[in-house]
Amino acid sequence: MKYFEKIDKDLINNRALNSHEKLIYIICKSFENAPRGARVSHKYLMQRTGIKTKKTLIKCLDNLALFGLMARKQIGQGTCHYVFDKKTMQEYIRHNINKRKKISLRKNKQFKSYMNNLNDPQVIHINKFIKE
Repeated sequence: MKYFEKIDKDLINNRALNSHEKLIYIICKSFENAPRGARVSHKYLMQRTGIKTKKTLIKCLDNLALFGLMARKQIGQGTCHYVFDKKTMQEYIRHNINKRKKISLRKNKQFKSYMNNLNDPQVIHINKFIKE
């Protein structure tokens, strides 16, 4: 059983990353050689790092991906698969971009239909009757 991980000193001395981001990277990197790869849940990372909100955790994970240290692909409700080699990172980043585009397009389509329904003459606006 392996109890130690080698961490590059450039990661420790990197002033662009905060302490949570460094700790998340070290935790995920320690799972790299697991049988099914580095699959770590958001809940586990939040418990180990002391991060209180999922929004903060995702911001830290996005920052690590931005610096090219690791990439993630969501495989479950709160579980992600993390990779550290450049070729697979590019595939995961491309997958995430396409996924976000689909979500964005769906939201825009829903908003347009909502606005069209609001302008329909058969819609009764309640706030007009409340003010009178």
